[in-house]
Amino acid sequence: MMVELGREKRQCIQAICRESREVLVRGAVEGTMGRVWVPGLDGVPFCLIASGDFAYLLGLPPKGARALDLKSQLYQSASHALIFPENELWEQWLLEEFEGQLRMVTRYALKKDEHHFDTDRLKANVKAVPQGIRIRRIDERLYHLAMKEEWSRDLCSNFEDFKHFAACGFGYGAMKIHRLVAGCSAYGVSEGMMEIQVDTRKDFRRQGLALACSSAFVLECLEKKLIPNWDAANQQSVELAEKLGYVFEREYQVYQLL
Repeated sequence: MMVELGREKRQCIQAICRESREVLVRGAVEGTMGRVWVPGLDGVPFCLIASGDFAYLLGLPPKGARALDLKSQLYQSASHALIFPENELWEQWLLEEFEGQLRMVTRYALKKDEHHFDTDRLKANVKAVPQGIRIRRIDERLYHLAMKEEWSRDLCSNFEDFKHFAACGFGYGAMKIHRLVAGCSAYGVSEGMMEIQVDTRKDFRRQGLALACSSAFVLECLEKKLIPNWDAANQQSVELAEKLGYVFEREYQVYQLL
């Protein structure tokens, strides 16, 4: 049986997570967000980190009873998550332990740095919205509006509540009168980095709203010396990122339990 670590006990996974540049992994290690499981508290050889719709396997893949415990924990805590194996050893472990029970999912990484952005261009994007649309920083009212609807929930749902969101993250929403119709916010946070989440209501797409909200978000990240990380689920997301100034890095695969 695996042990879940509280936020104050995560120093024991620092060594095996030290090389990761994943915002959600780093945030979990720092105790900012996410959940962490280990096989025990002494000499931790591996861990499972779950944060929102994502799960990460780090350390050395287990065998025997510990492998069974980890499999059970994945089914229990990450049954619908996208699973990120740290390396080829973990990828092989997944394929062997879950043979015939996985589907492969392609994702697209953009470069993690702050050197490709044109702030004047980003400011112009924020202003270039249709008449009647306002770009606003997400406050408590907008937070609750986002949490009310399925399309916008991921803008804030990876935080425990508004207090947690306000303390650790931030975001911007596009407002049409009193309706939230698009937004860009922090999905994950770690020291010096933010993981970006972007959503637009279906009937307001292709109006530059996601671009405007994302531009406002990136501008604040740059002002605060934060790296805004963009990891894309599809080519449309890649194209939006490139309009902001991101540079494509690579295509890669993750896994999901069937």
